[in-house]
Amino acid sequence: MSIKLKLLLGCLCLTMVTIGLGAFALKSQRDLGVLAERIYDEALVSMSHLRSAQNTLLKQEAVYRVLARVGAASGGGALRPLLPPQPMAAILQDLQVASERAISPAGKDRTNEIRRRMILLAKAPATMPPGAMLEELRAIDTQLDVAVEIFAGDGYRFRREVRDHIDGSVSGAAIALIGAIAIALLISLLLSRAIVPPLNQAVAIARSIAGGRLDNEIRPRGVSETSKLLTALASMQESISEKLQRIRDLMAAQADSYNDRILQQHARFDAALNNMSQGLCMFDDTQRLVVFNRRFVQMFGGIQLGVEAKDVLIDPELSHVLTSQTEASYNQELPDGRMIAISHQPIERGGWVATFEDITERHHAELKLSHMATHDALTGLPNRVRFRERLESVVRKPHRARRVAILSLDLDGFKAVNDTLGHPTGDKLLQAAAKRLCESVGKDDLVARLGGDEFVIVQSASQPEVASEALARRIIDVLSRPFVIEGSEIVVGVSIGIVLPAYLHAAGPELNVDAVIKNADLALYRAKAEGRSTWRFFEREMDAELQARRAMEIDLRAALDRGELELFYQPFVDVARQRMSGFEALMRWRHPTKGFVSPAEFIPVAEECGLIHAMGAWALETACGQAAEWPEDLAVSVNLSPVQFKKPGLADDVERALVASGLAPQRLQLEVTESLLLQDSASVIATLNGFRDRGVGISMDDFGTGYSSLGYLNRFPFDKIKIDQSFVRTIEANESRAIIRAVIGLSRALDITVIGEGVETREQRDALVSEGCTEMQGYYFSKPRPANELAQVLIEFERRHEVAGGLEPDRAGRLALAAV
Repeated sequence: MSIKLKLLLGCLCLTMVTIGLGAFALKSQRDLGVLAERIYDEALVSMSHLRSAQNTLLKQEAVYRVLARVGAASGGGALRPLLPPQPMAAILQDLQVASERAISPAGKDRTNEIRRRMILLAKAPATMPPGAMLEELRAIDTQLDVAVEIFAGDGYRFRREVRDHIDGSVSGAAIALIGAIAIALLISLLLSRAIVPPLNQAVAIARSIAGGRLDNEIRPRGVSETSKLLTALASMQESISEKLQRIRDLMAAQADSYNDRILQQHARFDAALNNMSQGLCMFDDTQRLVVFNRRFVQMFGGIQLGVEAKDVLIDPELSHVLTSQTEASYNQELPDGRMIAISHQPIERGGWVATFEDITERHHAELKLSHMATHDALTGLPNRVRFRERLESVVRKPHRARRVAILSLDLDGFKAVNDTLGHPTGDKLLQAAAKRLCESVGKDDLVARLGGDEFVIVQSASQPEVASEALARRIIDVLSRPFVIEGSEIVVGVSIGIVLPAYLHAAGPELNVDAVIKNADLALYRAKAEGRSTWRFFEREMDAELQARRAMEIDLRAALDRGELELFYQPFVDVARQRMSGFEALMRWRHPTKGFVSPAEFIPVAEECGLIHAMGAWALETACGQAAEWPEDLAVSVNLSPVQFKKPGLADDVERALVASGLAPQRLQLEVTESLLLQDSASVIATLNGFRDRGVGISMDDFGTGYSSLGYLNRFPFDKIKIDQSFVRTIEANESRAIIRAVIGLSRALDITVIGEGVETREQRDALVSEGCTEMQGYYFSKPRPANELAQVLIEFERRHEVAGGLEPDRAGRLALAAV
């Protein structure tokens, strides 16, 4: 019989026992329920009704007791009243229920007898005296007491019977439970004896096989699961024996070729070790050399195995590089000038490995790169970065600032040399001037080139005011001597501004690098303004100009709050269609006392003090709001300062202006200058692309004035470029016309619109048209005008240029209504 069937039969037997035990318990509970109902129905209810009848009778008895006393007092002549029908009916009803629920025949008979007497008493004649009636009621009450005692005795006997029944049920349940437990234990024992021994045998055999013993005697019997398990174990034992034998044979075969493989592996290891680009050596836990490669020998000479680490390298200055057992990486310069990168790596069980790499060339390249990062490529002088580092070290320490003078130099006439002789000659002139400057200063002085023809000197002296003046005289004298470059004699001068950091430090606590440079530049500008080829110290009086700028800053802040700023508009003209295509918004400041202030004066101040952000946002909102009322074919162009891109929120300003005005994004153009593109190009491109994605056009203003404008066209998302007015004004010159022609051709290839600005004459307009430029802007068409005059500008343009088809009153009317 299988284990499954054995378990099934055992579970079935246990189930039957459980069912029998449950049935017995259920019958006992049902019997107890019946007894409980009888106690209530036959004992308690009958007793309750019997007592109820007796209580009612006692009330009537009390009534007749009073009547008997009254009758006695009156001579016994009074008639008794009849018994009331309601109490009589209640007593009879209670006696009827008590009789029906009586437990014993004696109780039933007694109750029926009392009921008959009550019926007869109810029918007694009215002439019956109250005393006789009272006596009869008392006799019936006595019989009720007897009946109550009979019922109480019956209830006691019934209670004893119930108790005996319950005791019998408990004893039977206990016997049944003990029997069920005994049967369950017997079934469990039988199952255990039938199942466990064969399984234990199989487990013992499996453990024996797992322990490596493969000669176990296995004899399966029958078709049970244990027999099948023993059969499987026998097959497994046989299979393992066969596999072990094959493994032994294979290991024997492999052992024959093991030595050859070890030798081959050693050969490979030696080949890899000796072909490393790094020198390598390994030391054991006794600090003796156990492994080294060919590159190590090439780098340090003859080496022997087994020597101590301190004796491996012959040069005593290098003995320390092999004595470290801790993990470390560092560079070491050898006495012969080589730079070696050394790395130590400890070995887990003692000893360490050291590697050596010759990084001489890389080290020299890094030094060269470091020099290039801090030096000017043309002259070899320190550059702006190196100069600022030196200056910062000075201004941070007042005691050093007292012994330093800063000289800012600018070559006079250098631009003319570049323009007439070319940039290569200009570069050689700068190199020669740098050489003369270096020969004129002391060994502790720093000469740096900031860019173009701008140089700066950090001079160290005990009396910097006297020494700097003497150095300035010497430099002016040296640089005023002619330079002979490629057979040409070149004469330039130099203007010098001098600032003493000690003087600035004494004037106030706000001494910093930017302040020093700014003041040196102020002194340089004063020297240039007073005739060039001279020097000037920075003086407090030079702050007057700065104070004027600060006053303008204050006025400008107030102007923004008081609404003194306004926008003028200059039209864009599509000359091919003789039609105005839009207007450029130009900011104007109507000062209450000074009148109109030139944008060239207040825009740089606004950029410097940060007001340009608020002014730019105002210009965007105002221009968009006014343009929204124009005819839909007129666009509006708003200039953006490069400073606005340095602060987050420009995109929000543009979006806010468009949403507030309801102007279509396609009607808004944003103009930027090339100086913007010299900033962080990644963030600038991201911002401009955001505008393009919104549908806003991007124009590049003053195109062609920088050195890299053409290169920016592929990198930045421009829709339009504006040819700078300097080229338009000189369009008659071949160079300007060639530049304009190249810009227009390149723009067509890149699908970028071109607009020529600064057109002042009909000849300039015609020349641009001949080169293929169809959109223009300039005084020839209209000066910048306030918004309320744009309708008049449109009318004057159409009359002046005799627009085909006559005037367009609809556009002019819309502009007039917008102005209102």
